[in-house]
Amino acid sequence: MKILVTGNKGFIGGHIYNYLKARNYEVYGYDIGDTLEDVKYDFIIHMAARGLIRLSKEYPYEYFQDGLALTMKFLELARKNNSMFIFPSSGSIENPTNPYSLGKKQAVEWIRLFNKLYNLNYFILKFFNIYGENARKGAVYLFTRAALTGETATVYGDGSHVRDYLYVGDVVKLVEDIINGRLNSGEYEVGSGIGTSVNELISLIEDVTKRKIKFIRKDYVVDEADNLVAKNTVIKRPLPLKEGIERVMQWIKESEIKA
Repeated sequence: MKILVTGNKGFIGGHIYNYLKARNYEVYGYDIGDTLEDVKYDFIIHMAARGLIRLSKEYPYEYFQDGLALTMKFLELARKNNSMFIFPSSGSIENPTNPYSLGKKQAVEWIRLFNKLYNLNYFILKFFNIYGENARKGAVYLFTRAALTGETATVYGDGSHVRDYLYVGDVVKLVEDIINGRLNSGEYEVGSGIGTSVNELISLIEDVTKRKIKFIRKDYVVDEADNLVAKNTVIKRPLPLKEGIERVMQWIKESEIKA
């Protein structure tokens, strides 16, 4: 069984790749700019993409090239090789307000079309806010780092918008379940199912780190939904957010601050 993980040098793709490698799966890696090995893959786990939503407004073409266009490249490879195609969607596709979210929504439509036309086997995993070690963006990382370093963080809006935070280790376990046939192909929400406002997240991080977070407020760069929470998540026992923050805090201390 040959498995390709694209985006294997990135955050989520890196966790998946390293986990499978450590457990002796035959896993191959590809990231943007790499040369793809000529291998017939049984699974293509397509995680490679530009991921910073706010920057997509500034670089729409680059986000198309490294988003939807890149997805089409690996979708066609999956069609030719009869590979299982695993793709991360996003909670933001419900109402696309930026090139990143629109590209994700259109990719989902292409995958569904390939299923109808070519009987492509696929999993669409609608990710919410995935956080964890090695993520150098996202609210959990940015606010935890600000608490530990005393740097000033930025809160967009009034901090009342609610998000669903899921630890990356829960995603990795889900992918292994898929590889081992424990889940039927289809579309799944992947989140904790628990909503946490930005203001609540800041309070929780201050409690974990025992430090106050300095922050400034700014207007949204792009319009954002008030509430994005998984309504029917496939994750049954997510790691509690407080425990996940503790892991992120420890990682930041060991890898960045050396405290």
